[in-house]
Amino acid sequence: MVEFKSFIKNENLRIISLLAFILPTLTVLISYFLSIKYNYVIFCIPNIEGCTSISQVGRYPPVNYFFKTFMFVSIFLIFLYWIFNYVLISKKGLLLIHKLTFFLGILSVIFFSLYIIFLGEGDYYRFFRRIGIFIYIFFTVISELLLSISYRSKPDLFLNISIINFKFYFNVILSTLGLILLPLVIYKIINYPNFKNIVSWNYFFLIQINFLISFFCWKKV
Repeated sequence: MVEFKSFIKNENLRIISLLAFILPTLTVLISYFLSIKYNYVIFCIPNIEGCTSISQVGRYPPVNYFFKTFMFVSIFLIFLYWIFNYVLISKKGLLLIHKLTFFLGILSVIFFSLYIIFLGEGDYYRFFRRIGIFIYIFFTVISELLLSISYRSKPDLFLNISIINFKFYFNVILSTLGLILLPLVIYKIINYPNFKNIVSWNYFFLIQINFLISFFCWKKV
């Protein structure tokens, strides 16, 4: 346990944050092009045209073997991301918001795992997939917003204040967008072709950007 805590450093959190940004993003993009190769989806610019969903590109074999494997590695990285943040922030005292941030972050990881586990397992498990991905998105956005507030409360932890402020306002906008777009997607208020897929692709990339911002939040010691 002592050895593991000694491994939790600013530099290692920076690496984990960067990997948590790169790996899921590359996994989705590579899976998309593999799905095109196997004629599971058609070629388009999905975040603009929405010709397919992210779930669709990782649903069918053999692409799903690649997709699920690297997504589970990504889940482990995101789990470490929340562990490292919690331990480093708690060094200078622990507040309720820090505990809540960690709790919601870990919950997001659990529900993301459920989504990946049941992806491609038939219509019977559709409920678990939808619940898993919606709760993952919701808890991730809220926990990242709380994390940016936690960063602001610890300016002496080798943190870049200007980047932290950017992260805070970025997540305020992301949360607001989520509140606006969620009912539009669920109740299909906007009659626009593939609107749900377009929102999903763009929101996925916006969530991923959070990990990249966290990479820049921590200064090199």
